[in-house]
Amino acid sequence: MRIFVCLGFLLAAGAANAQTYTTTVDRSNNTVTTTGNGYTSTTTQTSRSSTGSTYTTTITRSGGYQPMGSGGYNPLGR
Repeated sequence: MRIFVCLGFLLAAGAANAQTYTTTVDRSNNTVTTTGNGYTSTTTQTSRSSTGSTYTTTITRSGGYQPMGSGGYNPLGR
């Protein structure tokens, strides 16, 4: 479980910009979720044995790609 907490902390602390990140640890489901800057990272413990553990990390982006910005294309300032 310590690896979950460390991973969540590193993801949040590793941001170069001063932005807000939220990390949630769910011990009952063995997951850590970090959300911020339009992305969500979820790490889940998928298996555990006496010799080690296996984890899966999924990163998703919210919203779509907007190359012109959220306002869209406005020719001649219209």
